[in-house]
Amino acid sequence: MVASATTGALIALGHRAGGAELPFAAVGAALLHATPGNRDLVVAITGVVLHVAMMLLWSAIFVWLVDHTRLGELISALLIAIGHFVTSWAVASSTGAGAASVLPLGDRLVLAVVLFTALISGMRLAFLSSPGPLIDRNAT
Repeated sequence: MVASATTGALIALGHRAGGAELPFAAVGAALLHATPGNRDLVVAITGVVLHVAMMLLWSAIFVWLVDHTRLGELISALLIAIGHFVTSWAVASSTGAGAASVLPLGDRLVLAVVLFTALISGMRLAFLSSPGPLIDRNAT
């Protein structure tokens, strides 16, 4: 859920910035040492894969925090959103590439809010009680 929500947000933010692939190409450029504005398909696909992998990692850290600390869901999600925001800034500062190199501050804040919301929503959906089987095989 987190990967799909943030991917959708990046597509929308990239579209506003000049091309839906732009944030992903910038993320891929950080790994492949390419130019952040490069719109090469391989760089963009690499960025999508790297983004999804990082969102899975952030989600795993969030679940660990909720499960192994007393921080709770809201504080853990806030820490993850801040951690992602700071990490993206650090990657952009050190490599000159990454989503933070092509997205303005406001868009990066929107992405942090989407990440926060998706983490909380995913946790809530994960613990909904199961409605049970659709077909009762014991009924006569």
